[in-house]
Order: sequence, then structure tokens, then C-alpha cells
Amino acid sequence: MTTRVIVRGPRAPVSQESGAERALAKLLRERAARRPGFSGCWAATSLPGGYAAIDNYDVAGARVTIASAADGGGMLYHAVPWEYGLPDSWISALSKVIRRISFLPPQSLSVSREELRSHVTSSSARLFRGLCSGNGLDLGGSIEERECAIKKLSEVVARYTVGLGFFEVLLSDDRIEDVYVDAPAEENPVHVTVNGISGINAVCRCLTNITVSEDEVAKLASRLRQSSGRPFSEAYPVMETDVEGMGSRATIIGPPLSPSGTAVALRRHSRSSWTLLKLVSNGSMDVSTAGLLSFLMDGRSTILICGARGSGKSSLLSAMMFEFPMSQRILSIEDTLELPTRRMQSLGYKVQSMFVETRMDQSNEDAADQALRVSLRLGESAIVLGEVRGKEAQTLYQSMRAGRAGSSVLGTIHGESASSVYERVVHDMGIPKEAFMATDLVLTMGLSRPGGGSRPVRRLIEVAECREEDGRVRFHQLLGHGDEGLSGSRVVSRIAGSWGMTVKEALSNISARTEMRGVLLDMAAVHGPRYLEPEWVCRCNEHLWSRLDAGDRDYRRIVDDFRRLVQGR
Repeated sequence: MTTRVIVRGPRAPVSQESGAERALAKLLRERAARRPGFSGCWAATSLPGGYAAIDNYDVAGARVTIASAADGGGMLYHAVPWEYGLPDSWISALSKVIRRISFLPPQSLSVSREELRSHVTSSSARLFRGLCSGNGLDLGGSIEERECAIKKLSEVVARYTVGLGFFEVLLSDDRIEDVYVDAPAEENPVHVTVNGISGINAVCRCLTNITVSEDEVAKLASRLRQSSGRPFSEAYPVMETDVEGMGSRATIIGPPLSPSGTAVALRRHSRSSWTLLKLVSNGSMDVSTAGLLSFLMDGRSTILICGARGSGKSSLLSAMMFEFPMSQRILSIEDTLELPTRRMQSLGYKVQSMFVETRMDQSNEDAADQALRVSLRLGESAIVLGEVRGKEAQTLYQSMRAGRAGSSVLGTIHGESASSVYERVVHDMGIPKEAFMATDLVLTMGLSRPGGGSRPVRRLIEVAECREEDGRVRFHQLLGHGDEGLSGSRVVSRIAGSWGMTVKEALSNISARTEMRGVLLDMAAVHGPRYLEPEWVCRCNEHLWSRLDAGDRDYRRIVDDFRRLVQGR
């Protein structure tokens, strides 16, 4: 085990009075960082003074503490992996096995990531058993204790050989959204973006107790370059790729673009599928808005979702996909695999995913445009674009004007309001104003700071209907205006006409969707979050559709029957 002292600020002189030794020992405990010889990351093992823990939990064998500075100066993400607290004899054994494992390759080099990891853990277990019998390594008094220790040690070996080391701990935490290593790495502690602390829908930017060595950053870059096959050098100082097996996206920059060394940004995708019910539960929208969005999706609307980076655009996009009818064929186009296509397929949706992987001779826009052109030839389908950038937008809007873009279009785009999206699409991307009017609605996700606090909260702040009035594009706000605002909506009127109903009946349909989702939210509050999952969203929608298909137009009876159905289960 290696130990060093990291000075985090000016240090007051230590008094030579009777308590001097105790004060110095406390200072060293708070500011000392440890690093096993097989790891490239230093971690301070003690929570520094002036911080109070507000949450504790375990992730991938590491103890995580979220702490807040007493003076309100910020948040700290404090993680100490299990292997950082092991006795010296175990650390020595771990180092030996890690060195020797490279001489035990699998029988075939064409193995999957899971098979390689399994090979490393099984080979490591055999080596640890040999150390126990031959070198007198004490891993426990009983066979059960010894085997349990060997299993945990073997998993550590896999993490630091074929895995991502300490980064695996961070990327295994469901609360972490982003991990940043700024250059020069050894002088800047890692910082992270965390959401959902103590159940609050707040985005917290936290410093960590972790510092990464330059060698460890280079090792990470080399591993991602090898797995992706993408170049990374002074000639190509930027590499963007998915992190295999970790559900994350990596962006790495190096010299000369980053003159102080290699820097890393890891964006972690959500491990569970978002639904509108989950967004209501965490305060991102209210239940009446969820009912409205369900109606609009069922009515085959064309919707763009905008917002700043980290505002929750992709989460809302994923949630709205579960509001498509089961009969709707869906084509998704994305360059980062984070849309819930596999989950939707398991539920019976007809979804075809198209992964846009750029080549050295092709930009992201060219690849997305090519994928979009292919999707337009795959038959009538709803099209979901992970992100609308530029060149593909022209193809998309040309197709929508010609009626070739399928039954519905859904996508995300950078922007802070419906007006800014219009300016970007029309003036920056060169889309004619008349073509832009094929967009029915623009939804805006925003990061607000309640009361001026330091913790941003994600919320849906705008549902804007696109209209052309007096030759100008205007936006009619539907959020928070109730039935009176919706009764004047042209999109609601258009959907009502296509379904052979009046606007008043359409409003009753929206109200029923709202009440049915309220039933699930009430059940989730009492019996757990499973009622917020996609399975219950599908049951909710199928219940409504089956009753309407049978000719039942009594929405009060439909809602009451659904309530009895849910409570019975």
C-alpha cells in the first residue's frame, strides 16, 4: 500500500502545546490518500473536517458517502473501494496475482468481454488457492470464509486487469451521471455529477476524494482506443466512443488540443428505463402533463425535445417512447445506445434500432443523414432521432413536407426554448419556415434552481404548440393552462378530428389518462416503484385502448375499472 499527503489548502501552523501531536495526527488522517500498488488512483480514506455525511451506501464493493460542507461550500462524493482497506498481506497477494494473470491467456483470443472476465476470475481464484496452500496466505479460518474472500479478490483482479479499475466503481453507481478528469490529472481531483441524493430530483456537482495518475488516464484511453478501433493521437486528439459493458459514453481529449495532458469525460446512461410516471414521481412534471403527452404521442404528433446539456432531454425522449401504441412500428436512430429499444422489444413493441457509428472519413451528421434516408425506405414507421444536428434535419423536414417521414417523428435538439429551436432550425440549419411548421410541438426541459439554491432541478418548463399566424411562426403554450388552454389547441383539435370525436371528448380522453396514471402513482407511493415501470404503463394504455375498441365511451367507468384492476393485483 502506498500513502501520500495531499494538501487541499493552506495549513495552519500546529501548536507545540500538549495537543499538538493529536492535531497533527488528525490532519494527516483527513488529508492522506492511499493507493494500492496495482491501482492508478489515489483515494483519501477519511472524510475531511467540515463535511457532514448526508447519505451512505455501497456500490461495487466500495463504501460511498455523500457529504455536504458545513459552510455551504459544496458537496463531496467520497468513495473507498473494499480493496483499499485490505491488510498488507492481502494487498501483496493481489499484486502477485495481477502480475501473473497476464501469463494465463484464454484458449481463444476471439472471446467476448464477459468470457474474458470469467476466465480472469476463475484463473485468479486458482492462483489465490495456490498462495493459501503454498505461501501460508491467511484468507479466513473456515473454508467458507476463504472461498468468499477468494471470490471478492478475484473480482478485484478482473477489475484492474481487463476492467476499468476505479472507474468501474464510479460507473456502477446509479446516481452518477457524469465523471470528469481534468488535465493535468494528478493535480485535479475527479469530479462527478450526481442525481437523486436522498430521493431529491436535484443535480449535484461534487468533488471527489479521488485523484487519477497520468498513467491511469493513458491506460484508460489506450483501452478505449483498442476496443473501439478509433484513432487517438496528436493527429487525432479527440476520441468519442461507447464504453463497452458499462452503459456509458466516453469523450477523451489529448495534446495538442488539451495542452496540459489527457482529459476524460464519461457520460453514464440510465440503467433503468424512464417513464412519464417516473418523471412525475421525481418532480420533473405533474400528472396532468403526463396525461397530455400520452394523448399527443397516441395522436402521432411530431415533437422536438430541447434543453441544455444535462437537462434531461434523453430521459424524456425515452419515457415518451413507451406511450406509442403497440401496433406502431418504430425506427430509432442514435449514435449513443441509450434509447430503451431492447426493453420495448421485450414488452412486445415493434422497434428497429439503427446505430450510427461514424468512420474516419465520415462525420456524425453524414452518418445520421444516411441512416435517416435508409429509414425512410423501410416502410411506414414512427421515427425517433436521438439527436437532431444539421444535415439530417434537412432530409427529415423535406420528408415530412412530402408525407414520407412516417406516422410520427420524435427527437431531441439543443436549445433553451421553442423560440431558440425555431431560430436554430430555420436560420442556422437552413430549413424553410414552411417546412418547420411540420413540427407540432416543442417541449423544453430546463434546469431550475429553486430559491436560488446551488442544486439545479430538472423540470419540463414548456410545452409549446407551433402555429403560423399572419405569416409568422408563433408558439401557443399548453403547459399549465388546463382544459381552457387545451380547448384552443390545434393539435388536440386535429387529433380529435382524426379519431372522429369532438374536442370536448378529446379533453375527457386526456383527463382519463391523467386519472389512470394517478392511480399508478398512488399505488407506487404505498407498494413500491414497480407501478412506475414500463410494464404498468403498457397495461394502463392497453386497458384504455381495449375499452375504446369495444365501444365504451364512459371514461369514468373506464378509470374506475382500471383502479379496481390495479388494486386487485
